Amino acid sequence: MSYPLFYDSVTACDECDLLHRIPPLKSGERFKCIRCGHVLISVHEHVKGRIFGTGCSSLLMLAFALAFPFLGFSSSGAERSITLFNIVSVLINQDYLILSAIISLALFVFPIAYLLAVIFLVWSFDNHHVSMAIKRYFTRWVIVIQPWLMVDVFLVGTLVALVKMDSLADIELGLSFWAFCAYVLLLLKTISLVDRRWFWNQLAGHGPDHLIVKPPVLEKSALAKSITAKQQELIGCHFCGATLLGTAFHCSRCGHSIHSRRPHSLTGTIAFLIASVIMFIPANVFPIMQTTFLGGNEPSTIMGGVLLLWSLGSYPVALVIFLASVVIPLVKMLSLSWLCWQCYYPTERETMQKIRLYRITELVGRWSMIDIFVVAVLTGLVQMGELMSILPGPAVLSFTSVIILTMLAAMVFDPRLLWDKNEGSVMPSSQEKKE
Repeated sequence: MSYPLFYDSVTACDECDLLHRIPPLKSGERFKCIRCGHVLISVHEHVKGRIFGTGCSSLLMLAFALAFPFLGFSSSGAERSITLFNIVSVLINQDYLILSAIISLALFVFPIAYLLAVIFLVWSFDNHHVSMAIKRYFTRWVIVIQPWLMVDVFLVGTLVALVKMDSLADIELGLSFWAFCAYVLLLLKTISLVDRRWFWNQLAGHGPDHLIVKPPVLEKSALAKSITAKQQELIGCHFCGATLLGTAFHCSRCGHSIHSRRPHSLTGTIAFLIASVIMFIPANVFPIMQTTFLGGNEPSTIMGGVLLLWSLGSYPVALVIFLASVVIPLVKMLSLSWLCWQCYYPTERETMQKIRLYRITELVGRWSMIDIFVVAVLTGLVQMGELMSILPGPAVLSFTSVIILTMLAAMVFDPRLLWDKNEGSVMPSSQEKKE
């Protein structure tokens, strides 16, 4: 017999502000917003044990990945192999301190901090002597770090780097490479099991309950079920999913500051977009990588690298780099600019189409880091003096800035503003079984 694993009262959708009264959820069920389809809660079977198991396994695979050689190559009788630490140490020795810091955060600091925090929190659920302040602190870090986990992007970047080097040298995959692949898969599985609302429900119990009152003007209309938190003078907490009175300034469950709409959302998004457009120019004009071969120095821009791969017949890899490094940043800047425009001057286009566009821009933004990771891997691997060496070009930091700025722009943008301008229609089902 299956018993409910999740109890809560009322929550507001993060993307459209629609109020929902949550039914008790059983294992394998998820609860979706009936208007925009956003998944609010996912309840997994044996979730505590699975998070603990996959989290510990991820750390174990990372330890193996750090202990053995990651990649090796040989060219003209010269051989070289590197570990994951060598990628960072070479960048530090070449005085690329900012780039080495970014790689260290992406590869080591953020993933390890995330996994340790998740494992600690799952353990603390059954150990009540741990103070609530410490649990809240770790849970906040889990939520903040998760969008910046990029080990899967790094793995794809490594594969692209190997394709680039295949025509110049013999490549060898070390034991660490396979351990790193397992680490990436286990980390992604851990992330998929972590549900923000479920965590806070286990940590601090139910959120405050509220009576949802339908305004008389909507009582018999098609929008009778579309009651938003703002219409009820309530505020949904973005950090834990609790719903609080509109007069509150901080969430009573997680302690985070709350707002009906994210303050200065549009001005912040526009500012980040303007900065990203400015940085996009030097990112594409200056070389992103400098290659020394037999004493000759050959700089390469982003488009130059794409054309080189295309000329070598690596069409899929050239297409991946072109999409990740050129198309995605441009489309993301244009899409977010258009969404900001829609908040001021909405068109008759359905709000759900705008929300889907926002979700896509938020989802694909971090994949532009592929080219940065390609440069980092090649820099760590190819260091053979005048015979052959690769170093980052001046465009690396500019392009990294573009990626970070566009990601921040998407995070600052509040999609609820789109619904405020144009109320959408209700979607059919809210609760469904996972396959």
